[in-house]
Amino acid sequence: MAIWQQKMDDNQPVVAEINGTIVGYTDLQPDGLIDHFFCHHQYQGLGVGTALMQHVLETGAKAGMTRFYSEVSLTARPFYEHMGFSVVRENACEIRGQILNNFLMEKVVSDSAGSG
Repeated sequence: MAIWQQKMDDNQPVVAEINGTIVGYTDLQPDGLIDHFFCHHQYQGLGVGTALMQHVLETGAKAGMTRFYSEVSLTARPFYEHMGFSVVRENACEIRGQILNNFLMEKVVSDSAGSG
């Protein structure tokens, strides 16, 4: 439990709530990594994930980030594609004897704040 608490403290997650219920969370690391992105299944399709991703992209843009990336599950891939991310490569990870596939996805944006 202490390990997870330290990880969450280090990641500084953004939490989405609806009427006091936590429905999702995400984070953004200084290099553009979205390490965690979660939306409770009962709240998917209601704009929670989109709002969290827009927050991530706006926060990153304010910090001058032009590349965002994440290791994404098979079920999360369509959402990331909808948000403008592209697959860089497919990964195969072994976890407790099971092979799981995920995808390194990225979104590169222009630095519109720096031009003009």
